[in-house]
Amino acid sequence: MSTTYPPGAPQVLRVCAVTVAYNCPEELTLLLRSLQTQPAVSGLVVLDNSREPYLQDNMATFRMHAEQYQFAQYVHLKGNTGSAAGFCQGMKIAHEEGFNFVWLLDQDGTVEKGCLASLLQNVGRADILCPQIVDIDYPTIILPQSGAMQNFLGRMIWVPAHVSREISFFGTHGALISKKVLDKIGYYDAHQFFVGSEDSDYAFRSKAEGMKILLVAGAKAPHPDSRYRTFEKTDRLIGAGVIDSMIAEKGSAVPDRLRPSLLLRVEAAITEGTSRLLPEHLGYVSSKLGDATSCRASQGLASLSFAFLATKRLTTSQLTVACFYSLFFASVRKIIGGSGISLKKTITMYSICLLSKLRKEWPFESVQQFCMHLTK
Repeated sequence: MSTTYPPGAPQVLRVCAVTVAYNCPEELTLLLRSLQTQPAVSGLVVLDNSREPYLQDNMATFRMHAEQYQFAQYVHLKGNTGSAAGFCQGMKIAHEEGFNFVWLLDQDGTVEKGCLASLLQNVGRADILCPQIVDIDYPTIILPQSGAMQNFLGRMIWVPAHVSREISFFGTHGALISKKVLDKIGYYDAHQFFVGSEDSDYAFRSKAEGMKILLVAGAKAPHPDSRYRTFEKTDRLIGAGVIDSMIAEKGSAVPDRLRPSLLLRVEAAITEGTSRLLPEHLGYVSSKLGDATSCRASQGLASLSFAFLATKRLTTSQLTVACFYSLFFASVRKIIGGSGISLKKTITMYSICLLSKLRKEWPFESVQQFCMHLTK
């Protein structure tokens, strides 16, 4: 497919694809294979967080595809540094190599033929361009992680978008980020985020600097349904990370992936309507958070990262409402549901957020430091 670039675009658009690999060579193979249908990609960076048994297969997969790119680099990160740190380093590498665009891709997703071409045809309309993220098993179903807006109480509302439109937040998979944004905003925050919310934080920082984010309906990027995947992983994440997942709170039931897309759209419409009236849910802290060893880099730190992000982006009044709203539901879940939530530590977390907002200063250099403070 040939690509026609809009007026004012650089004569040569160099695009570098960046992905973070983790323990699944089969997924990496499918992703890199799908990139073969995107002729505008001239660079590839793979950051590998995998454990030792998977490294050789991932490196072999990378070498198999690397020759087709003008620039290709594989980096073994020597331990699981999380998606935020992985993408941060990949963005930095591509930026320093002089690429016009960095194309961020989740390992467990793929891209449909023509996806990048559709994004590039809109480079004059926005600074960050995002595809429709569709269900990898049922491609006719558009997933909520395609983009989000905020309601008047500051809640992020993630809903499927069926037409091109400006959005406030995006999911990482398929996001095409221009050099203009990299020059001004930098990269994903690897200090306050591990896995989860780093893309929302980047969107918030970009919008605060006047950058425009556009969802392009003609571009399709298949990805697993995060609601279904999150439910499957909840017990393991809580066990490993000792923080209750705020994401799991959003999707308390497993969606039936065999339902017709019409019913999913009805469900999404109801969810969107309800969300427009509710404040943000900040999450809560698990009683399993007992000592400093609990704060090692883990996907379970997502709730603390989200609380930090909410403190940054909500107004003081919005954050106050969010804290009381979250405390109410955390208490209900603790008292009625028998959950392992630590109300004491949860209240401490909310108090830190509110005091930080009032003082206009966040007191922790990293999410791990935030976590360790709660173990005292």
